[in-house]
Amino acid sequence: MRRTPFRTGTILLAAAALIPAATITATAKPDKPFVQGTQTVAAYDYDNAIRERIAVDVPGTDNDENGVTDQITVDIIRPGEADAAGIDVPVIIQASPYYAGDPSSYFDSKGIRQVYGTWLDNYFVPRGYAVAFVDMPGTNRSTGCTDVGGDYEVLGTKAVVDWLNNRVPGYNPDGSKAKASWSTGKTGMIGTSWNGTIANSVASTGVRGLETIVPIAAISSWYDYTRANGVPFYDKYMEFLYDYVSNDKTPRCVALTDEVEAASDTPTGSYSKFWDPRNYNLDARKVRSSVFLIHGLDDENVKTRHYGEWWDQLVRYNVPRKILLHQGVHLDGFSLRDAYVNELHPWFDYWLQGLKNGIMQQPQATIMREDGTYTHEKRWPAAGVRPVKLNLGKAKNAKAGGLSIAAASGDPISFTGTEDESTDAVVLDPTTPKPNRAVFLSDELEKAVRISGTGKVSVRVKSDKVASGIKARIVDYGTATRYSNITNVPNTRVCWGDGNALDTGCYAQTKINTKVSDAAVVVRTLADVGHYKTLNHKEYLTPGKYYDLSFELNADDIVFAPGHRLGLVLTVEPDNPSVPFTGATLTVDPTRSSLTLPLTGYTAALNTAGAPGERVAADSLAQPEPEKDPTKLMEQMVEASR
Repeated sequence: MRRTPFRTGTILLAAAALIPAATITATAKPDKPFVQGTQTVAAYDYDNAIRERIAVDVPGTDNDENGVTDQITVDIIRPGEADAAGIDVPVIIQASPYYAGDPSSYFDSKGIRQVYGTWLDNYFVPRGYAVAFVDMPGTNRSTGCTDVGGDYEVLGTKAVVDWLNNRVPGYNPDGSKAKASWSTGKTGMIGTSWNGTIANSVASTGVRGLETIVPIAAISSWYDYTRANGVPFYDKYMEFLYDYVSNDKTPRCVALTDEVEAASDTPTGSYSKFWDPRNYNLDARKVRSSVFLIHGLDDENVKTRHYGEWWDQLVRYNVPRKILLHQGVHLDGFSLRDAYVNELHPWFDYWLQGLKNGIMQQPQATIMREDGTYTHEKRWPAAGVRPVKLNLGKAKNAKAGGLSIAAASGDPISFTGTEDESTDAVVLDPTTPKPNRAVFLSDELEKAVRISGTGKVSVRVKSDKVASGIKARIVDYGTATRYSNITNVPNTRVCWGDGNALDTGCYAQTKINTKVSDAAVVVRTLADVGHYKTLNHKEYLTPGKYYDLSFELNADDIVFAPGHRLGLVLTVEPDNPSVPFTGATLTVDPTRSSLTLPLTGYTAALNTAGAPGERVAADSLAQPEPEKDPTKLMEQMVEASR
């Protein structure tokens, strides 16, 4: 940080008697032309920005075992006029493991980055911010080894915040020492997917100088990213993730690929101490920064469980916070354009520039509702939410099971799965008996009912095989105009900030598309019956024996409109992709099973057992089947992170 002379009061007074008033005036803190009232405005020329590359030491680490202290590569762009005037600026950091995919045209002949592949620099640099791109440890031009969310990845990225506060050394490309004398020391981290995950993780260290983070579609626990309640999503997924981003510059980094996978224990899917450093919820008490959290309610890549668990911890420790939930899949917040930027800009102005703009007195939550419109609310979860236990039932002549506050009832219900995972189409036509599912429906709702938060499924279940997974889908049954996707508007072009021929900062505008459908899957959560006791240990099942299994659902916020029904659909799923699964039949005892949801609204219709005697029409879904190919999911992560 740039230091002004005579910091102590007594020395200042003594010196002042010897220095002419004009001199004192000249050394006063310079005005900031980019501040007008309580907001920053574009005041600096993007073409005059200073671009530089810094190598930051990670003291005490040599994770790649090459005998040299690990270093993190940082690309910085900052306003040149501010530097010339002696005005210190805060820094917005976007760390990523993906920058190796940037084309060579992004860099000049000296290897200095000229194109940043995001709107952030175009928009914020003219407004008195620096923007820093960070190659995470073991990726692209940084040394060390990645460890997929572990201590080295976190501490290596944290070192950049430390350098910006003059706590660790940094170096210019010629080897000379580099100090961030131009920085106020206030930093914010932002990013989508893995880029947002590293923001969560660095915040969980409690590092001083990190004033705020903006995690978008971000992971809060790598265990929950790679598996659900004991069921791994893919075979050798940690190995795949490591290989995807590692620069493999040393033999040690190459060897870590197999070591990370082995330690993750895919064959059992169990939780172990390996996951603790990768579970940032455990260190939420250390968080000093504020958090502006953004997530898609239909994100099946980084599932909504991540924002739900992280948010619960932020509430627990009273962390200053804000949340924006949209109906989309794995998206960068910028896909929402104005709805996002108009909240992010004042957020950074408040936390990094110190402008008293009232952002913390504004509604805590912005939520895109099911039809694509936005609502703003004082808090999240919604006011008045309470856990409501809905029991399962099966009347003798009913076309589907019931879901209600009324006492549980009915005979055991069996359903069968094969070696293949089920698809969302399994929820359609819910009142036609089918052997591959168990369906439970509420009565028609008289008035709107809302889920806001995290629910739980509890089932008493037996299997005819030694292992099986089970999936719970919460379904909104009823015809409505629902969000479908976000697409670019053809032949449009909006410039977000300043730019040049190489980096225009201009993008197509986007629009929200909707579709009329008569059903929507709003929550999907998977669990392994063999982890019924604990996630720390898998048991093989005794065929025909009942087990009591409870698991939390992925978080959600959904309004069920009047006339709609709330549904629960259970299916049989493979329990582990690394172990052959030939199918199984599960039997649920409804008298010992329930669904607990965080509800608000008029719940009177849930008091009576739903037992529809007539067909419930549900023949179409608004959104496509979630992507299940891990390679395509990684492509989504890369694209969402740009």
